[in-house]
Amino acid sequence: MNELTIKTELAGLDKSKAKQIEAVFAPMVKMLKEFEAVYDEIAAMEINPDTCKKAKRLRLDIGRVRIDADKVRKVQKEEYLRAGNAIQGVYNILKFAVADKEEKLKDIETHYERIEADKKKRLQTEREAELLKYDVEQTGSTLTLGDMDDVVWDNYLAGTKANHEAVVAAEKKAEEERVEAEQKEAEAREKMRLENERLRKEAAEATRVKAEADREAEEERQAQEAKIQVEREAREKLEREIADREAAAEKKAQEEADRKAAAETKAQLAPDKEKLKTIAADLLTKKETLISDDAKDAIETASAIILAIAERM
Repeated sequence: MNELTIKTELAGLDKSKAKQIEAVFAPMVKMLKEFEAVYDEIAAMEINPDTCKKAKRLRLDIGRVRIDADKVRKVQKEEYLRAGNAIQGVYNILKFAVADKEEKLKDIETHYERIEADKKKRLQTEREAELLKYDVEQTGSTLTLGDMDDVVWDNYLAGTKANHEAVVAAEKKAEEERVEAEQKEAEAREKMRLENERLRKEAAEATRVKAEADREAEEERQAQEAKIQVEREAREKLEREIADREAAAEKKAQEEADRKAAAETKAQLAPDKEKLKTIAADLLTKKETLISDDAKDAIETASAIILAIAERM
C-alpha cells in the first residue's frame, strides 16, 4: 500500500481532519501491508492445485480489507454529510434574517437615485415621442435623451425641427419638379405619338402606292414573259420540225449509202467466196491420203470452218 498516495488525497484538508481520517483507515492499511509479502510469494509460484488454494485464501483475506474500508467510508461520509447539512441550515437561517434588512436598506439608500432614474426614463419617453413628429426614429440610437440638460435638449429639438422642415420643403419642391417634368414628358410623348402616327400613315400610303405599281409592273412583266414564251415555243417547234426533216433525210441518205456499200462489198468479196469453197473441197480430197485419224479430223474441221466463212460473205 502506497502511503504517499493516501497523504496526497488528504492534502487539501485541515491537518487535524486529515490525521483523523488517516487514523480511521490505519488498521486496513496495516492489514494490507501484512499481506503484501504473501501476495508477492504466491504471484511468483508455479500454478498448481496447492497454489490455487493459497491464492483463494489470500484473496478472501485481502477482500476483508476492502469490506472493512467500505464500512468505515460509509460511516465517515454520513457523519460529514450531517455536518454539511447542519452548516447549510445555519447559513440559510442567517441569510433569511439578513436579506430582508439588506433589501430595505438598499431601497432607502437608492431613493433619490430611483427618483432621478424615473425622471430620466420619463424624459426619454417624452422626448422620443417628440422626435417622432419629425420622423426621427431612436431605435438603435446611442443618444440618451433623458440625460440631456433642458437647454441642450431645446437646441437639439430646434435643430431637428429645422432639418425636418428643410427636408420637407426640399421634398415638396422635388415632387413639384417631378410632376412638372412628368407633364412635359407626357406632352412630348403625345407629340411624338402624333408625329409617328402621321409618318406611319404616310409610310402606309407610300407602301400601298408602291405595291400597286409593283403589281402592275409584275402583270406587265408576266404578260411580256407569256408572249415571249409563246414565240419561243413556236420557234422551237419550227426548229424541231426542220431538224426532224433534216434528220430523216440524212438517215435515208445514210441508209442508201450503207446499202450501196454493202452491195459493193458483197460484189467485191464474191470471187473470194468461190475460192474458199474450192479450197475446202481440195482439203477433203486430200483426206484420203492421210493415215492418222487425228489428221483426218483436222482436215474435216478446217474444211468446215472455211465453208462457214465463205457462207457469211
